[in-house]
Amino acid sequence: MSEFAITRLEIQETALTIAAERQFVAAAVEAAKSARRDIERQIRKDRFFLTTLEPYDIKSCTSEVTSRMCMATRLAGVGPMAAVAGAIAHAALEAMVVEGSTQAWVDNGGDIALILETPATIEIFTAPGADKAYAFNLRGTDGIMGICSSSGRLGHSISFGNSDIALAIADDAVVADAFATALGNRIRDKDSLACCFDIFRGVSAVKGGLAMIDGSVAMYGGVPDLVEVEHNPDRLTLHSVMSSSKFTGSRTSHQVRA
Repeated sequence: MSEFAITRLEIQETALTIAAERQFVAAAVEAAKSARRDIERQIRKDRFFLTTLEPYDIKSCTSEVTSRMCMATRLAGVGPMAAVAGAIAHAALEAMVVEGSTQAWVDNGGDIALILETPATIEIFTAPGADKAYAFNLRGTDGIMGICSSSGRLGHSISFGNSDIALAIADDAVVADAFATALGNRIRDKDSLACCFDIFRGVSAVKGGLAMIDGSVAMYGGVPDLVEVEHNPDRLTLHSVMSSSKFTGSRTSHQVRA
């Protein structure tokens, strides 16, 4: 077994934290770059892919990555770019799994693809400047899992809601990212928590979710146990240029600790 490494990578707008045995990291880096090239090629072909907030015709997709984005976001009822971060994270993790990795994660600014053979915690940081935070306590995964989030109050992603955090857990990070965006769009106030997870019902790939607004919390499906952890801002995946001081300690960023 080689050394377990934590690698930070920025590719234009993309900021990744890749955690795996060092021998697998190169495969993740190349897969992330390849996924971005596929997405950029799709945008050059049809800029509507970049701008639409509605599902996009999968027949017009030019790669496996963009097809996955379109399939996931059609299920969630949002535009294809709602799943872009999850798609890149998933492609990077999948490349490591193909090479034999069984303990790894890729965090793309709070949208995480992971596979766990041993326990880890994923922090859900909801209060910038706080010393403590809540976290999911994961004992392991059955294959690849996606845990992705959206926020209507922090971060630079588009959300039509007001959530502190809207989080989806799914069989992969592409689906999780799409449904986190859709969930966040539905959370306008505390009353909306009562029906915000309706969009998850009947979608077998979506395993669970968590939503928070103004101190109120709602959960759906198979949500891992919540534990309290010490917050470490150095573990947040933040872009060195795009992330302002307001974004530091974002509610939409997670941390994974083995």
